[in-house]
Amino acid sequence: MGPIFIGIYFVIAVLTILLFRSPKTKGALGEWRVQRGLGKNIPNEKYIIHDLLIATGDKSYQIDHVVIKRTGIFVIETKNFSGLIFGQEGQREWTQTLAYGQEKNRFYNPIFQNKHHIHGLREILGKSDGFISIVVFPKATLMTSFDSKVGSIADMQRWLMENRPEVFAAHEIKTIYERLMDHKKNPRLTNEQHLENIYKLQEKIENNVCPRCGKKLQLRTGRYGSFYGCIGYPSCRFIKKIKAT
Repeated sequence: MGPIFIGIYFVIAVLTILLFRSPKTKGALGEWRVQRGLGKNIPNEKYIIHDLLIATGDKSYQIDHVVIKRTGIFVIETKNFSGLIFGQEGQREWTQTLAYGQEKNRFYNPIFQNKHHIHGLREILGKSDGFISIVVFPKATLMTSFDSKVGSIADMQRWLMENRPEVFAAHEIKTIYERLMDHKKNPRLTNEQHLENIYKLQEKIENNVCPRCGKKLQLRTGRYGSFYGCIGYPSCRFIKKIKAT
């Protein structure tokens, strides 16, 4: 093998390593592993949609996976993080720890994130019940147990197969699937517009404006301390946690 071919081989190897180390590629691999774990559509029993972008008014939501069964609409958020994950059910931010504690990264509580996704689906579908939130970490080790469904791919599969009462008929889940697929095939906005909506949403929250109904967020005190709650409660239950200092 000549020096030119060695050089080309080296460049390809380096580019491959960099590609698979990029956050975007890692995220895609994690979602692919979850997709494989979800299986395929079974007519009148199970319908699956991946990477669904929906919009309601000036709000939009990017949802990793939706599984529609007679027992519910399962909304799945995938976090392809490695290392150790620390967090509490009601904390605004969780922590990812790498390299034996030498590197720590904070990220938005995915339970909260999935609540927003379910809120958007409720508006799109005109349904209030039957939604089940699942957060999946395909690679990381969870250092906390949760009341919510947060776990591994195996946990996700077990939760999907749990014996629970049927809330939808066969024709209903097909209709739900077709309505959501219409949003996937005919998106109401672009990815760039979705990112712009995220920035606007964050700006509203920072200015103590409820991102759901547009009313004021008011300082309140509850069982677990102070927080900002929407003055539209109980019709609107959005809350903003106060960051620890």
